[in-house]
Amino acid sequence: MNIQRKVSMRSVLAFLSIIIINLPIIAIVSRVNFSSNSNWKHFKQYLLPDAVSNTLLLVIITLLLSGTIGVLLATAVALFDFPLKRFFEWVLYIPITIPPYIAAYVYAGMLSYTGVIQRLCRDWDISLQPQWLDIMNIRGAVFIYSITLYPYIYGVVKSFLENHSGNFIDTARVLGYKPIKLFLKVILPLIRIPLIGGFMLVMMEVVSDYGVIKYFNIQTVSSTIFNSWFGMGETGVSIRLSFYVMIFIIALQVIEEIMRGRKKYNLGSGRARPITAIKLKGFKRYAMIFFLILFITVAFLIPVGQMVVWAILAFQKVSLANLSQIIFNTLLYSTLATIIILILNILIAHSRRWMSTKSGFIMSKLTQLGYSMPGAIIAIGTITIFVAFDGLLHPLYRFFDPNAKKLLLSTSVTMLVFAFVVRYMAIGYNSVNSAFAKVGLKYNDAARTLGISRTKAMLKVELPMLKNSLIAGFILTFIDILKELPLTLLLRPFNYNTLASRVYEYANDERIHEASVPALIIIFLSILAVILLVRINSRKGGIKKK
Repeated sequence: MNIQRKVSMRSVLAFLSIIIINLPIIAIVSRVNFSSNSNWKHFKQYLLPDAVSNTLLLVIITLLLSGTIGVLLATAVALFDFPLKRFFEWVLYIPITIPPYIAAYVYAGMLSYTGVIQRLCRDWDISLQPQWLDIMNIRGAVFIYSITLYPYIYGVVKSFLENHSGNFIDTARVLGYKPIKLFLKVILPLIRIPLIGGFMLVMMEVVSDYGVIKYFNIQTVSSTIFNSWFGMGETGVSIRLSFYVMIFIIALQVIEEIMRGRKKYNLGSGRARPITAIKLKGFKRYAMIFFLILFITVAFLIPVGQMVVWAILAFQKVSLANLSQIIFNTLLYSTLATIIILILNILIAHSRRWMSTKSGFIMSKLTQLGYSMPGAIIAIGTITIFVAFDGLLHPLYRFFDPNAKKLLLSTSVTMLVFAFVVRYMAIGYNSVNSAFAKVGLKYNDAARTLGISRTKAMLKVELPMLKNSLIAGFILTFIDILKELPLTLLLRPFNYNTLASRVYEYANDERIHEASVPALIIIFLSILAVILLVRINSRKGGIKKK
């Protein structure tokens, strides 16, 4: 009876945490107004069609291009063995360390009239129409998204091929399938489900993005929500549009879940075995290495190399004292939000194990709901609830300080950290929940027979066993928060800068050279985190991806 009571208390705390992190979404739903007023009619007639069509165009073409890149790269490194394969396996993850808005600033600068590409063409008397290199449009945005977001698809497809497709592919090879037929008839049908998962991640990143579309001046749903709320003060229009986007994304997730549930792979009585890589010989292996080097050069080495050159030219113009404070701010809020996410995820994932399948499923979906929402929606919901909290708590503020201002929480870093926790709970949750699922209940039950409470068993027995998975979840969450821009721009306190916001400010002032210094620091910190993540996963037996 006592045990049952303690389990219920953990469940209550876990569900309370989930309710708190979903408050911004609840705020959106509670404030949406469906009346057909003049503001909504004007918005619907003149702004909505372009915003929706541009967003759909960006999402569809980006999914096609990033999907093609991710699937081809994953298939190449999973099916074939060639020199430097292990090096390329993790290097192909590296472009994800470049935030799309930074890649947009760099490529736009390089391809502009005064950029290095057009200058070289003029020096070499190569006739080139400037508009051919203009990427500040939908076509250019698709290119930027594809080369920076394809690792989401590459990671899940590669992991699936290496760990779950060996039986099918080896059987097809025995039956005499050639590589093209093997890819079309076996691999593509096999990877449909992990591919859809990767597509969902890329789609949410594109829909949520604000930096690229703002710099390229493309009107999308996300930019429309931003501009309606913060530019024109049309809060009703922003909330109503946010609600429709939220419903659309939830509907897509339900469809994805139904497709996952219906699709089962029958491995018979045997276990899935790792794929057997074919060793490339002669010209083929050199062609493979050349292709991979060429791709990494375009996706990573060229933009980073250009940033290094610009940073050297502009280093004297960047205040080092101010930069140190910005780095401290960035590391502080990223670490703080990541620690909170890790603690909440441990509480939720640990409690879920004693729940029914249905309750656990609902708990998982609610925990991950924030990640599927565009940053603009999270920002609007967060501002709404923090302003309401300030209104409720203002008498308490005045009790301690008669001159206290009304908006205290909503003008502090607390609101920013809270929004990060809401937005990125899903990333840490996947790692923590998978780790608890692998361990099962046997160690906790064994500790219970020795008279140790479940909480103490978790702290003393299970968490040390899950150390690597918890660190991996921490690193993945930290990287995403480090690069985050829309929430930082909207929710940061006055005169409070981070590396991402500083990059945006420099780029917005057309000071691209100066923007390279904080941008390179973001990429450098992200690469360090990725290297640490790869080393941790290597110790666990293979490279895995969120």
